[in-house]
Amino acid sequence: MAGEVVRLLVTDPEGAYLDLTAGAGGHLKALSTNLKSSARLYGFDRDPVAVERTTRELQSFEQTLQLVASSYVDVLDEMVSFEDQLFDGILLDLGLSSIQLDDPERGFAFRLDGPLDMRFDRSSDNMTAADLVNNSTLEELTYYFRTYGEERQAPRMARLIVTERQKKMIRTTSDLVDIISAHVPPPYRTKTLVRLFQSLRIAVNHELEMLENVLPKLISILKGGGRIAVLTYHSLEDRIVKQFFVRESQNCICSSELPACVCNHLASLARITKRPLVPTSEEIASNPRARSAKLRVAERVAT
Repeated sequence: MAGEVVRLLVTDPEGAYLDLTAGAGGHLKALSTNLKSSARLYGFDRDPVAVERTTRELQSFEQTLQLVASSYVDVLDEMVSFEDQLFDGILLDLGLSSIQLDDPERGFAFRLDGPLDMRFDRSSDNMTAADLVNNSTLEELTYYFRTYGEERQAPRMARLIVTERQKKMIRTTSDLVDIISAHVPPPYRTKTLVRLFQSLRIAVNHELEMLENVLPKLISILKGGGRIAVLTYHSLEDRIVKQFFVRESQNCICSSELPACVCNHLASLARITKRPLVPTSEEIASNPRARSAKLRVAERVAT
């Protein structure tokens, strides 16, 4: 949905734009071709390998480009070295890049055999997905699968893992796939694996907490009339973004039971997309991984 992102995000062709999930640089490339040479582009990514690769590949940009190997949740600390401290557009694309999905060493794809890692930043000391499945309690695994994967059979899936890990450690994607495949019939197997792998990835990287943490920060670094665009890929992310945009577009967020406003909340955003935009059938045909994408855009209210 790069075309829709650029169309809705760019308000000033000479402005400053921040991609908080730069990945392989696809959106930065799309922005570059629609901006004047005087514009400035900035990017963040938690994966140092991705930042190094993308920096090399985007050296030919006409615009000033600066990439940072850091989590977007640390944007306020990391951007102190930027020429710009306010932005005309900020993008969050919460999906995994093809580079990450297609690398078996990353452990994101259940169809590829590799270490059960799933960390966005493998240089960190964070727990891996293998750490979670081997050390979490039955209750913790159930919570992850039910809350982050919306898996109806969460208690059963958690019990299977707890039982099987007593026989041998679960170290690889194939180890986990074999456990689930032995107990889930083929018609339901793929969707179950998708939900379980999603839940572990979210838990490993604290994705929902980070999203809730960063959204308020973005308002403070957005120019009046500037825009935030967020691409989500599952209902949990989309719900957080939707609720945030709705709340921040209201002048009062008090309970309807109160006779008068006591919150003194003022709207900071105006929703550009009342409903999320989704990929066209042509986009899905050319990139099946985009089929679940939803794009929401909001604009900073000038103060």
